[in-house]
Amino acid sequence: MKDSFLTKKQKSFIESALVKQDYKKIVGILDSISTKHSGTAKMKDKRYVIAEIAKHIAGLKLKDFSRKFFITGMKILSIKSDNAKEIGIHILWRGYKHNRKTVLQWLYKITDDNNWEVREFAAGALGNLTSAHPDFYNILKRWSKDKRENIRRGVVLAAAALRNRKDSSSTVKAFALLEPLLYDSSAYVKKNLGPFILGSYFGNAFPNELFKFLDRIIKIDNAHVRWNAAMVFNNSFGNRYPNEALKYLKLLSKDTRSVVQRAVKSTLNHLRKRHKNIKL
Repeated sequence: MKDSFLTKKQKSFIESALVKQDYKKIVGILDSISTKHSGTAKMKDKRYVIAEIAKHIAGLKLKDFSRKFFITGMKILSIKSDNAKEIGIHILWRGYKHNRKTVLQWLYKITDDNNWEVREFAAGALGNLTSAHPDFYNILKRWSKDKRENIRRGVVLAAAALRNRKDSSSTVKAFALLEPLLYDSSAYVKKNLGPFILGSYFGNAFPNELFKFLDRIIKIDNAHVRWNAAMVFNNSFGNRYPNEALKYLKLLSKDTRSVVQRAVKSTLNHLRKRHKNIKL
């Protein structure tokens, strides 16, 4: 399947509309090529539009780019369209310095959107803001305790922005943000935390740091924490470190709670696809 539906002619229309600040036309073009799967345009096409808008604003002779990004983001978000939500939030976060309160309100709203694809784009905006404005980390810490699982799941994905291969100490902040969420019973939060962000994302980049983290959390007597510990290896990270995975799984297999047992079994099944002779 094609990863882009935008034609050269449509891209030309988008460029012309940008000069006129005709964002309704731009969103309308994206709406016209939206897929049934997500209800929005292809990711590559949306990223193209975001990049073009950001480039256009950056090319203006302005004293306050933050204000322009904020105004533009708000204009786009006023358009009734899921494409507008995704494009708008990625422009609006750049206006954080201009109007912190409103930007945070919109980030919260879009992160809790009914459309899963919109939530994915919101998570990307959260990560970008985390990288650009370190003070946003404290907001994420507060949101990690929010009553809405979509918000807590957004925090999990935003933590990916704290991975820095040139600075392993960045994992300390990431793990501090994620640790309270290990106790979360939400399936939506869990499937993004243990197997994805901790395992695939941080494990493959910082295996030693993650092993130290696991050595500590595996001692915590909580079924959801231990589910995450088992599922950390249910991915490419586990495939790379099967012996280490087996060490932790042996400890976890002694936990008789069904939540933990299911995680151990699932991870073992995953590992055996690549390492057929692995046994507890």
